[in-house]
Amino acid sequence: MKYFKLILILLILFGLNPVFAQQSGSATSSPIISAYFSPDGGVRDKIIAKINLTKTSIRLAIYSFTSGEIAWALEQAKSRGVDIAIVADGGQSSGKNSEINYLISKGIPVKLLKGKGRGIMHNKFAIFDGKEVVTGSYNWTENAEKNNYENAIFIADPQVAQSYSAEFDRLKNQSGY
Repeated sequence: MKYFKLILILLILFGLNPVFAQQSGSATSSPIISAYFSPDGGVRDKIIAKINLTKTSIRLAIYSFTSGEIAWALEQAKSRGVDIAIVADGGQSSGKNSEINYLISKGIPVKLLKGKGRGIMHNKFAIFDGKEVVTGSYNWTENAEKNNYENAIFIADPQVAQSYSAEFDRLKNQSGY
């Protein structure tokens, strides 16, 4: 959450509108940022499109994951040779509609993590090819797509992706399951 707030503050300070930055057409090396909202805002389709375009790697830290469509896209990416690694919340991953066990059965490495004490692993971000990040409140669930008011911000910026990659590695190394 602190990275999300930091990114928004930086965008405001530099005069970038996160919703319209993608349409600016600027030839600079500024990040390309787009925001999507649910319900029914196409977040799931945007995530699937990113997965389908990924060539080398996907790193995913996710709290709740019940979207069969996204799970299938990850399975297809793995079959194309994309290196996928997931850190998921230990409690949520055992839910009756969770896709985590399905992904494990397809050979996708998953580390389970819980928070400190009674806490949870509540991150929701993915890094595509080490260059682009999706983050926000959007869980990769049917409820997020159809019923909940949630958001996802896509950030195409290698420096931001590097920060999220470092956090992914930290989480993966802490998983105790």
